[in-house]
Amino acid sequence: MNSEKKIAIKKMICGSSLRRASLATPMILLAGCFSQEKTLTLFQDATTNSGLEAYVGMTHGAAWGDFDGDGLPDLYVTNHLSDAKLYRNLGKGRFADVTGKFFVPQDLAGDKHGAAWADFDNDGRQDLVQLTGAGRGVGTEPKRLFVNHGDKFEDVAAAVGVSNPYGRTRMPLWYDFNRDGRLDLFEGAESRFDNIEPPFIFLQQDGKFTASTDVLKFASKSPIFCIITELDNSHPDLACRVSSHNRAMQVFDTTKVPALEVDLLPQTAYEDIAAGDFDNDGKIDLYLARKNPPGPVAFGQTGSNEIIADVRNDYANVGKPAGFSFRSSGQLTFRVASAWPADAVSADRIHLGKRGTHPGDFKFSLSPKTPGIADMPANEPGKQPGVYIGMTAPGKWEVRVTAPREALAGDKSKYQQIAVKVTSSEAITELEAIDHAVKAEEAPGRLFMNRGGKLVDESDKRGINERVVAGTNVVAGDFDNDMDVDLFVLASGDIGKQENLLLLNRGDGHFDVVSKAGGAAGSRAGVGDSVTTADFDGDGFLDLFAATGGSMGRSLGLPSENGTYRLYRNVGNGNHWLEIDLEGTTSNRDGIGAVVRVSAGGVTQIRVQDGGVHERGQNHQRLHFGLAKHTQVDKIEIRWPSGVVQELRNVGANKIMQIKESK
Repeated sequence: MNSEKKIAIKKMICGSSLRRASLATPMILLAGCFSQEKTLTLFQDATTNSGLEAYVGMTHGAAWGDFDGDGLPDLYVTNHLSDAKLYRNLGKGRFADVTGKFFVPQDLAGDKHGAAWADFDNDGRQDLVQLTGAGRGVGTEPKRLFVNHGDKFEDVAAAVGVSNPYGRTRMPLWYDFNRDGRLDLFEGAESRFDNIEPPFIFLQQDGKFTASTDVLKFASKSPIFCIITELDNSHPDLACRVSSHNRAMQVFDTTKVPALEVDLLPQTAYEDIAAGDFDNDGKIDLYLARKNPPGPVAFGQTGSNEIIADVRNDYANVGKPAGFSFRSSGQLTFRVASAWPADAVSADRIHLGKRGTHPGDFKFSLSPKTPGIADMPANEPGKQPGVYIGMTAPGKWEVRVTAPREALAGDKSKYQQIAVKVTSSEAITELEAIDHAVKAEEAPGRLFMNRGGKLVDESDKRGINERVVAGTNVVAGDFDNDMDVDLFVLASGDIGKQENLLLLNRGDGHFDVVSKAGGAAGSRAGVGDSVTTADFDGDGFLDLFAATGGSMGRSLGLPSENGTYRLYRNVGNGNHWLEIDLEGTTSNRDGIGAVVRVSAGGVTQIRVQDGGVHERGQNHQRLHFGLAKHTQVDKIEIRWPSGVVQELRNVGANKIMQIKESK
């Protein structure tokens, strides 16, 4: 691809059996058709030799922040139940694991969820909050707040009042709710399974935090995460995902405390939010990444020779067989694992062939020549709890899973979940669920355009659903530096990764699908977790970082154990750019909540300093603007949280600026 990135249009024909519960060909369950896709390369996989390629396992998001103040964004990854890691950016696409130099090892263990950088004490160094769970919703676990001393990080959460041990927390957000120049902390969380109601908001005063129930009035005990945006052109708003029977989002006007809830858009389920002025009309719009939950049987196919199946039994289907079948003529390796509870299956409850022999271990090999493997076990599956495996026809295999009736019957809160991985020396085809229809997890995204402060659903006419995926996470950014905001969707089911989706903006808020996500399609290994943006090499083009060890709920265990980190470098083009770091004085040091407008060539772009936070991830806070062919910015306008409005004029392109709040 040359520097002009010539676009070839590829026409694709819809399949005739998109609803069939089969994975003989990847992505057969797509709910929509491929129409026209642009073919161009925006990204190259730069993971190899980056220093990030060694990790394999479960993940839980990523957070970009310049902890050492050298101008290069560094990376913190939580890894969920594995130890967290801090990677220092060495430049030229190289990262070094410096975790042991800066952290006490025991501080990085536990059930870790979202994390976010911010200079909460206004000393010029980026600090870090790390949220955790709470003993599966019935126990306790302290949260972490790491103060950056330059040569080490010290956990001060308990000392300053934000340890919140009962909080079943998920994603944090730094925000100055009361406009006093100090960042406060929102700890997004799910509700506990008892009657304890931990706080969500902690207000800062003189370096100490006090829990508050007055700032935001949530309609649910499960406000998972919030993002900062601006929907009425006058002040920042918070858009929060909440989990309840009839609510999915709340939007708050944060002009005053307590914040005022505003009714701006209809309720719809979603996974993540990306905010941006997609049609360059000066108003922020919202894109919602969405997916559907899987049914009792869910599949992932990492390649033609490997599958992962997850079978869930609950009170509704207890005692009934659930499972799957497939074809393969090769030598097979099975792995069976208890996803929930930990002892859901034992080796003596795995029954092979008509005689029902036991493998002796959770990992075992079978082939069409294995003695006695023909047909299913003599005890009809469903009569006894366990996993039943047999070959019902030449080359056709069947796996059935039943749950113990006494453990699940009559209790809607209990369930049993068992995962099975099958690897074959030959291709695996005709993968189908037995007795249960496979539910398509793909769901149309929704695009709400801002029409005078009211968000209007224009999803159907803006091209975002020309290819429908299971949208797990999303980021917005001007990836080709042509002065409009594009979208990148991390696509994945609960069990298996899908091909990612890159939507390139035409400039008017209409999007085109880019084939193979412009070079960042990703592999099918693991489960999609999060995607974040950072110009990690400082060349003026936004890069991507994807985590594929999603390990919450249905994804925990076998599906996520092959998760990895992938670094996608933006190959760039001839377009110009400007990047801005904000430094507050009266406002908080990071300038979180500031609104920045950059005008060049008759186009004004708007960005909100939102701290980079979205679901399970933190983009680098540095504000990025593509300038197309313009070598100069006519005007930069900054509206700081303090109310100060600052202007700069005639600024040259292709540089990183640090702008300090004027007195």
